[in-house]
Amino acid sequence: MLEQLLLAETSGLMVESIEVEEGIIVLVIASDACGAVCPECQHVSQRVHSRYWRRPADLSCVGLRMRLNIEVRRFFCDNPACPRETFAERFSGFLEPFARRTNRLASKQRQVALTTGGEAGAVVLRGLGMPVSPDTLLRLMLCLPEDSPPPPRVIGVDDWAWRKGQRYGTLVVDLERRCPIDLLEDRSADSLVAWLQAHPSVEIISRDRGTEYIDGATRGAPDATQVADRWHLLQNLREALERLLDQHRECLYAAATLPATANPEPPTPMPDTDRTNVSDEGKNIRPTRQEQRRQATRERRVERYQRVMELHRQGVGVLTIVRETGLNRKTIRRYIESEGFPEMAQRRKLRSILDPYLPYVEQRWAAGEHNGTQLYREIQQQGYQGSRSRLAIWVAQRRRATPTSADTAVGVSDVAPQPAKARPWSARYAVWLLVKAPETLSADQQAALAHMLEASPVVRRAYNFGQALIRIVRERISKALDPWLEAVQNYQIPELRRLARSLTQDKAAVHAALVLPWSNGQTEGQINRLKLIKRQMYGRAKFDLLRARVLARPVV
Repeated sequence: MLEQLLLAETSGLMVESIEVEEGIIVLVIASDACGAVCPECQHVSQRVHSRYWRRPADLSCVGLRMRLNIEVRRFFCDNPACPRETFAERFSGFLEPFARRTNRLASKQRQVALTTGGEAGAVVLRGLGMPVSPDTLLRLMLCLPEDSPPPPRVIGVDDWAWRKGQRYGTLVVDLERRCPIDLLEDRSADSLVAWLQAHPSVEIISRDRGTEYIDGATRGAPDATQVADRWHLLQNLREALERLLDQHRECLYAAATLPATANPEPPTPMPDTDRTNVSDEGKNIRPTRQEQRRQATRERRVERYQRVMELHRQGVGVLTIVRETGLNRKTIRRYIESEGFPEMAQRRKLRSILDPYLPYVEQRWAAGEHNGTQLYREIQQQGYQGSRSRLAIWVAQRRRATPTSADTAVGVSDVAPQPAKARPWSARYAVWLLVKAPETLSADQQAALAHMLEASPVVRRAYNFGQALIRIVRERISKALDPWLEAVQNYQIPELRRLARSLTQDKAAVHAALVLPWSNGQTEGQINRLKLIKRQMYGRAKFDLLRARVLARPVV
């Protein structure tokens, strides 16, 4: 019974004694077989030549380390044709020749390493009584034999970043078994072609709409059905609408207009940093240091914009402008496609710990209490746990917008405070109003959307087209795709027409996305897991080690 609990039933070993030495459990064990088989000629021998001891590490027991003292016999090989004269008995499946740990210990250590990595795994195993060095864990992972999975029928293909924006690889996922089956070092069409030709069982390929994967799937598996990922279809729509908003910046100014404003006309594009102005009474408001920094930043952005536009007018290509200015290619394209200089977008106001107490503070301020310290004491009694500086910022802003007693003495009190100059929303933020379902928008977002659509008939038409495509994709209305493509091609919205032409070129895969249940959602999840593994391994995630961890199946 004890042997069955402590040792594998097929190991052919029996426990002779159990000892404890300095916190380590030592099992003295020996083989119960009468003879052994020569590993060279498979001849059975019972003539013992000598004996020696092996002391491999084993699984921990009750939190203590465990070591085995195994008496190993060496036998004579009585086969005259065998080149071996003697051989040592072996314990197949339990302990490999020359190994310093049992197979079951190596298996557990490998499982921990595949889950947590080398350094973290060494820390975990040390606490479990199975100490091992990080380098040994890496070697155990690299020695893991690859599984022979069944031939894949439905696969998902997507790229992953070695270094974002510079170098990418390819992950192949079996969508039916929901597990990765291969990792490629690059994302070229040729590597995907070679992989598909080596796996002729593939019938369905789910992919994004990148040209490399379209070309690779077409050449590597011409008879397979390609499925465009539905999320990427909506992503392409969002990008097209974002480019459209960059062209119609009056919508971004209109979205920044408060809902209570009587005139929805977007304000003239002006920087909000230059607060220096002179009232009718000659009062001069000096800009703050923060506003001066913003103004200097805007001037630098204007200089860069003018430089880009000057090179563009001279016929210089985008890549050349990138090299000369050092700007990002997307920024340069946005400058070129914009009707004018794109002002800095309005920042969204984040939730503050002071927000629940602002109605009370507003009421006290209107009643004439302008002492920040007194207001701070009062809201502290109501449960405010934030810092006084947060309230001081609010008080300072109010004081700049409120006439002082000196102003009242010279007659400035009758002059209404200057409203803050509006800053536009960013196209990246405003585009979400165009792609979200109207019923999910808050009241302020619905008002901002109404201002945007009122400011530009083109954007209003594009919004209708976008909502129609979103409904087609989400509800899988495949028969409505062709009419949508035809309608967009007949309307003069260049950004949507480019999207429609792109979808037309990939129409078979787009139709399959609306008919078949497959998508790249599972692949995106595996990409997320890959990125976690890569970051866990710091700088030691070379391709062979990364591939071993990504393809390893979890043990249940």
